[in-house]
Amino acid sequence: MPHNIGQIESLRIITLLDDYAGYETPFYAQHGISLLLEACSGKVSKRILLDVGQSGKPILHNMKLLDVDPGSIDTVFLSHCHYDHTRGLVEMLKAIDKDIPVIGHPDIFRPNYIFDPFIRNIGITEENGIEKIKTAGGQLFLTAEPFEIMPGVLSTGEVPRRVDFEKQGIGTYNLENGHISGDSIMDDLSIVVNVSGRGLVVLVGCSHAGIINIINHAKEITGIEKIEGVIGGFHLIEASGERIQKTAAALKEMDIGWVIPGHCTGLMACAEIAKAMGDRFDLLHTGTTVSIP
Repeated sequence: MPHNIGQIESLRIITLLDDYAGYETPFYAQHGISLLLEACSGKVSKRILLDVGQSGKPILHNMKLLDVDPGSIDTVFLSHCHYDHTRGLVEMLKAIDKDIPVIGHPDIFRPNYIFDPFIRNIGITEENGIEKIKTAGGQLFLTAEPFEIMPGVLSTGEVPRRVDFEKQGIGTYNLENGHISGDSIMDDLSIVVNVSGRGLVVLVGCSHAGIINIINHAKEITGIEKIEGVIGGFHLIEASGERIQKTAAALKEMDIGWVIPGHCTGLMACAEIAKAMGDRFDLLHTGTTVSIP
């Protein structure tokens, strides 16, 4: 993709769902994540919903508290296939109640399994099948390539796995033509926003591609080195202590304004990243809002 990309004048990120709801809050929490982006440039203002949790109910409850109309959402972006990011899709599309694009990877509908502690499908569920998505108003836009959703807001497309300590998988498997194969979760996509005068904001669902790989890829596809911030799940909850330490050290070395990890990041990783990043760290929870500028 060419480096000649647009810019966003202002960006607001509202955490509609996370595993944690914070202290003394009326918000609902659930294992999953859903981030609402409000991107504005001139007279153009769009709302993009990144992931839909495993149920629309807590998201819709939190949207009501935050005075967010579901009908104001312009597109849904699915970071990858796993149920805690996709199971609320049709429910949310019905609440949005209009035809909108649903962006994802071409492999997002593959059967995806884990076998520990017992065989279980953790991919997109039957109630969110292709025909049901279309019936609910979802217009599927499936591509593995980076592209601009709107000027200044990009899908990363597939992220190359180059960092050595981020190459291992998480023990998921695909079932294709009766054959079981290890899954590298190549459908893991993220959103990158180029904010005028501030640099890139990287929004991730689970970072199965590796958070350092994703940040490096964001720089590569945009030609922009400055990272304003990173928010979402870093999937270090079951990572080794060595990988956590290397990730925290790599984040510290980057010129990042702030990091806000949550969801699948894990307590130990959050603690290590907080130690490395100091006052540039905050913990994600339902209701977390970031406004730039």
